[in-house]
Amino acid sequence: MKRSEALRLRRIIEQATASLDDKTASEGATLFPRLKGNGELVKAGTRVNWNGKIKRAAVDLWDTEANNPEKAPTLWEDLNYRDGYRIIPPVITVTSAFAKDECGWWGEVLYKSLVDNNVYTPEQYPTGWEAQE
Repeated sequence: MKRSEALRLRRIIEQATASLDDKTASEGATLFPRLKGNGELVKAGTRVNWNGKIKRAAVDLWDTEANNPEKAPTLWEDLNYRDGYRIIPPVITVTSAFAKDECGWWGEVLYKSLVDNNVYTPEQYPTGWEAQE
C-alpha cells in the first residue's frame, strides 16, 4: 500500500472513532489520533491516543506541549473503561453499581463481581469480587 493511501485510510479511521462509545473505544487506543503539538484547536470531548491510553479533552484547548495530558492533566479526562471493561471507582453509587458477573478494573487487576448491585470495591468487600487471570 502506498503511503498516500495509508494516510487517507488513517484519516477515515480517525473520523470513524468519534462515533464509538467509550467502552468500545477503550479497546482500540491505537485507532485514535495522537497530539501533534502543532497549535491546532482540540475541541472539548475529543479523544486522543496518549502513550497507549485514551484521553478526552475536558475543555477546548490548543495542541501545544504545555497543554498535553502530562503537563496539564486538569485539561484532560480518563475514560471510565479500559480494554472494554469499566474501571471500578473508589466510590460506587447505586446508579453505577456492578452487576453479578460484570468485570471491572481495580488498579492493574481485573475483577468479576460475585454479587448483584455491588457498590463496594474489591478492597472494601473482597468476598464480593474475584480476581480474573
